[in-house]
Amino acid sequence: MRLWSKVRSWVRALLRRSRMEREMDAELRFHIEVFAEDLVRNGVPREEALRRARIEFGGVERAKEECRDARGTSFIDSLLQDLSFGLRMMRKNPGFTAVAVLTLALGIGANTAIFSIIEAVLLRPLSYKDPGKLVLLADRQAPEHGGFLYKDFQTWKSQLRNFESIAIYYRNTGISRVTLTGAGEPDAVKAAFVSADFFPTMGIWPELGRTFTSEEELHQAHVVVLSHGLWLRRLGGSPEAIGQNLQIDGIEWKIIGVMPATFHFPDKDQQFWAPLTTNRSWQEAALTTKIDPSNTRLFYARWLVVGRLKTGVSLQQAQAEIDSLFAHLAESDPDPNRAPVRAFPLGLNLSANMRLALFVLFGAVISVLLIACSNVANLVLARGAGRTHEMALRTALGAGRSRLTRQLFTESALLALVSGCLGLLLASFCLHALITFGPGDIPRLDEARVDARVLGFTLAVSLLATVVFGLIPAWRISQSDPQESLKGAFRSASGSVALRRMRNALVVLEFALAIVLLTGAGLLVRSFLALEEVDLGFQPERLLTLRVTMPAGVSQARTLVLHEEALERAAALPGVKAAGAISDLFELSNVQNLGLRAIEGREPEPPDKWTPLIWQTVSGDYLQAMGALLLRGRYFSQQDTVNSPLVALIDENMARRYWPGEDPVGKRFKGQDPRGRNDDWVTVIGVVGNMRRNGLEREPVPHVFEWYKQSGSTPRDFVVRTAGDPRITAVTLRSLIRSLDPVAILSPVTTMNEQLSEQLSPRRFQTSLLGLFSLIALILATVGIFALMHYTVAQRTQEIGIRMALGARRSDIMRFVIREGALLALAGVSIGTFAALVLTRFISSLLFGVGASDPTTFAGVAALLMVFALVGCCVPARRAMRVDPIVALRYE
Repeated sequence: MRLWSKVRSWVRALLRRSRMEREMDAELRFHIEVFAEDLVRNGVPREEALRRARIEFGGVERAKEECRDARGTSFIDSLLQDLSFGLRMMRKNPGFTAVAVLTLALGIGANTAIFSIIEAVLLRPLSYKDPGKLVLLADRQAPEHGGFLYKDFQTWKSQLRNFESIAIYYRNTGISRVTLTGAGEPDAVKAAFVSADFFPTMGIWPELGRTFTSEEELHQAHVVVLSHGLWLRRLGGSPEAIGQNLQIDGIEWKIIGVMPATFHFPDKDQQFWAPLTTNRSWQEAALTTKIDPSNTRLFYARWLVVGRLKTGVSLQQAQAEIDSLFAHLAESDPDPNRAPVRAFPLGLNLSANMRLALFVLFGAVISVLLIACSNVANLVLARGAGRTHEMALRTALGAGRSRLTRQLFTESALLALVSGCLGLLLASFCLHALITFGPGDIPRLDEARVDARVLGFTLAVSLLATVVFGLIPAWRISQSDPQESLKGAFRSASGSVALRRMRNALVVLEFALAIVLLTGAGLLVRSFLALEEVDLGFQPERLLTLRVTMPAGVSQARTLVLHEEALERAAALPGVKAAGAISDLFELSNVQNLGLRAIEGREPEPPDKWTPLIWQTVSGDYLQAMGALLLRGRYFSQQDTVNSPLVALIDENMARRYWPGEDPVGKRFKGQDPRGRNDDWVTVIGVVGNMRRNGLEREPVPHVFEWYKQSGSTPRDFVVRTAGDPRITAVTLRSLIRSLDPVAILSPVTTMNEQLSEQLSPRRFQTSLLGLFSLIALILATVGIFALMHYTVAQRTQEIGIRMALGARRSDIMRFVIREGALLALAGVSIGTFAALVLTRFISSLLFGVGASDPTTFAGVAALLMVFALVGCCVPARRAMRVDPIVALRYE
């Protein structure tokens, strides 16, 4: 209750201050008058009685102060005075205020922008009911591949006791991609085929309409729940969309619901959700319960299960129950295709490197803020050194050191508050730019915004900045000796050893932080340049790419006719040198461990010895169009038909893996498909150079290239090499294929360089931001040492004059100033280099082609910082050279 009374008293003091002052003044004067009247009645003259009454009360103002202290409002009064005085000081020194506010706003704004992204991507809870209870049940070793058998689902559903509910869906593979047909061009989209329990288990409900029922799932009803994006794009966001039909794969589906804009599970680009029994591949034996035990798990065990834990059940308890049920199933229904299942907390699909990169950027902006705070602290110390006479007068008039410290700290808090407001504006602008130019593989990046949590963070950062740059300098300034200052030793106090050491230490800290940032940025820049120079194994210049697919239900014969005619017509276009196609332009996901089933003349690899291997079907002059180097043998030709002996080309890695030290041309093997397909021997007819088709940052994986006429599949990704500018051919190529078959699904035509640039976009994003923050740190550190040396020269003018009077030359003075600044910079560089050697080890996974302790980078960064430090010292040094000794000796 006492605390609440104090709070109410403070509030009244703020809102009714004038009235309370009048009442207090009237009450005090009343008591003085009463005391004086008593004296008058005892025979004392009135004037003398009033004088004695005032002496008795000790003065009106003093009594008022005691009353304010008793009411607890003196703190509010003094705070308001401090704020008023702080505002006057800011107006009185506009240059200092502008520099300090802009410097701090830069650091606060950068921190707020990056924190907004981290909050959206890593910290913000998923938009489901109790997201902490959701788990994903999938293969222990490769959860992204699924690993769950559909035939086990009903058993798990009935016997799991630690789960409120579970739902099943098929992993993102070819059968999850469908075609929107009807109005306009066909559009290939990602669909999610899920069980009816999916939405209740996820704890998410549609924004419009409803979800489908178990009966609709059982009867394979063609009903669909749209994503918010598809609803806006196809139906203009109309509420009347519910009940309308949408043509998917040539079949009419009824729209029954629209999901919220924040729901994208299980994939970021999910466009709609439908009953799993409505997928066109549902009747395939490999997907449901008609399982041939000889089948490999890789071809049908691609189901994933999402479950909701009961209240109070831990992940460990759930896993124990899962292990027990798995052991029971393994005993009652042995199946070599059943994989051990693990419960994973449901979260965002964010790679470890991307997570690390976000934290590295956050660490970078914190370092920028610390450098900014150090700069402003130096400014505050320099200004405070000039106010020692003022502080001495305040002390002589009765102000305690705590009161002076609070005054100075309040001034710093005002600077931080204004800087925080400006930083918030900068953060909003920067955040918009980051979302616009950021890579598309960062989940929920587009949901980053300045919300209540971000505002709280900005306030916390502003308070931290106040403490860092305000409190310590305020305390240090308040420690000056008032007697020395009042005697006129102004310059002695301002240039005291303690203050000088503190300013020097702040500059050393700035350079240490700057070199850590610059070293990290330098390593990432060198990694980026190494990636751009990496040997691709093909020639990306003047190369067009285009994906051509057909809607479900279109016969393989029609697809093949379009494919062959499109390749023939494309190759005949003016300016086209070669045209071909491949099943997948790049293999950027995790490559499976595979092996050859049989190798002529030797034992095949056991499955536990398999390593990554890629099989691709090619057509036309794909390898020639890519500019792949033929090392031995020949390319595919039209003589390689469906009835001729099976042939294949391999790359260097494949040759080294199976035929080291031998010529593989003419060797024979059998494919990895254990279902009996392609059981004839396959003859190697050629070897090509390794190509980085599985990602620029990964080592090339062994490849086997099959001819489309013999593999039974039709490649979908076209590549066309032109003699001139490929953009001239791009429009013609797309129009040509569209004219051959109007139902074909065509992607936008892009160049190979654009495809490669897209692969580098995450690294470009990280490197650019860290480079920008490092540049800011470098500039701030340079400005910091410039300000320090400029101030030092100004404060030591008399000393410089004495040196010159004693015979020092102007060049000696210049060397003296530069040497002092260079020593500080060298100390910061030395400390920062040691710190960088330790910290850069944590970003080794982000590097490519360069070590975390690369001596070239470290030496180059150190040299760069020293050069900038010398540049920052040159102007103050030139000013010191121009000092007139006679004027300096009279300077006081």
